[in-house]
Amino acid sequence: MTKPKNLWLPVLIVLALTLSACGGKSKEPTPTPVDPNLIAAQAIATFAMGLTQTALANPTETPTLTPTPTEMPTFAPLSTNTPAVAPTSSCDVSLFIADVTVPDGTPVAPGQAVDKTWRIQNGGTCTWTATYKAVFTGVGNGGPMGGATTPIGKTVKPGESIEITIHFVAPTTPGDYTSWWKLQNDAGAFFGTPLSVAIKVVG
Repeated sequence: MTKPKNLWLPVLIVLALTLSACGGKSKEPTPTPVDPNLIAAQAIATFAMGLTQTALANPTETPTLTPTPTEMPTFAPLSTNTPAVAPTSSCDVSLFIADVTVPDGTPVAPGQAVDKTWRIQNGGTCTWTATYKAVFTGVGNGGPMGGATTPIGKTVKPGESIEITIHFVAPTTPGDYTSWWKLQNDAGAFFGTPLSVAIKVVG
């Protein structure tokens, strides 16, 4: 009986397939080359992500600035009231009635004696004592013209009138001269209507 020529070929093929499936060491995978640029990019991304998470965990509130209204300066209004005037006492009040002698502008000679008399009325509510007096006020270009403080010399009740006379001496230089006088009470206070003597000295 004759053998077939290629009987071992199929057996060898089956044996080779079996060995390749079960035996032998597997090869290790070839390592992938490392890209340094890729590593740097990943590190930056990781750092940025960490900052973002920190900011979300601890939000910082930005204070809202509220504008402060600008206040205009306040000025006190100008007062239109006149200064307060001290009320005049109704106790001592004198009212000029007339020039009994030597009307204003009377011509006189230089150095001439002049007796000036005024009539005045007590227009107040208090009685004048005899020691009330007529006193030079310091006003007038003629000065006191030789006149002296003169007590009224009598009691004058409210509503009554009195005549007061003062002795003067005219200046020696020609010209117009005036001297002003006023009543003064026992407390030393001036009151009432001013009294004047006005003369014209002629050469």
